Amino acid sequence: MQIAHPSDDGPVLDVHVPCARCRYDLVSSHLYGKCPECDLEVIATVAQHSNPEVAYLASLESPRAASTAVIAVTVAPLLVVLAQGSGPALRAIDALAGRGRSLPSQVERPSWIVCAAILAITAMLLRKGFAERANPTLRTSIGGARVTRLAIGLWSWSAVLATGFVVSLFDTGKSNSFASIVLAGELLPMVLTLLALGPLLGRAGAMSRAYREARHGKQGAEVLSTTLAATCALFVVTPIIERTYPEIAVVTEALSVVLLLLTVLGLAYVTANGWVIATALRTPRIDPRRLK
Repeated sequence: MQIAHPSDDGPVLDVHVPCARCRYDLVSSHLYGKCPECDLEVIATVAQHSNPEVAYLASLESPRAASTAVIAVTVAPLLVVLAQGSGPALRAIDALAGRGRSLPSQVERPSWIVCAAILAITAMLLRKGFAERANPTLRTSIGGARVTRLAIGLWSWSAVLATGFVVSLFDTGKSNSFASIVLAGELLPMVLTLLALGPLLGRAGAMSRAYREARHGKQGAEVLSTTLAATCALFVVTPIIERTYPEIAVVTEALSVVLLLLTVLGLAYVTANGWVIATALRTPRIDPRRLK
């Protein structure tokens, strides 16, 4: 008997088996390979065809609440970064164009309280969708610690922005450097939120069988935590550098704008992955009636 090497892709299917996700004919595919069309593991399809009850493993008690939570935790960071990044980005663009750094505070600072409300609502939706009572199966799979870390990140981020808005109403918060102070205060909660978001998307995606989106969403969130931290750091230190080295400040301003654009695109990609995962949680991809 031939012993398969651990790196082998397994035997080749000699029967016509439609992929459980996209219905692609997997005949001649390796058992331990992936579907050429949608990247779903072939062995997952074989298991589901041999035992339709496998399709029920990821069924949720409250799929709508879980789906809403996944959408919220991926959309909220994108909206907040867009709102928070617009002020520093416009100031940097104005400086590069020689128009100074003017940006009306009535546009930038009220956005802090709006973003704080968005993050607080997201934290509540997360708690509702991944609660032990609402979705015990999903909560057990993901792990309560992961959900708690993400909730702490969201609440901390919201608290920093809300505090910044309140302080901005007084004389101590009316200085031009106060926006940079608030941005610096957001740095740790931002990173904590994205680092906690990655594992949650990975586990929720696996439960919904959106394997590829789960992997990409997890990797994307982890990479964006570094990119976003670098972007915020550049926006904060650029005004300081400009006082001594104006030539270097021009470079850091341009780099910060580029990194911000890349971060926004990355967050949009993670949001798209989250949307697919949320849809799969609400409407399972595997319909047992199609496997008969």
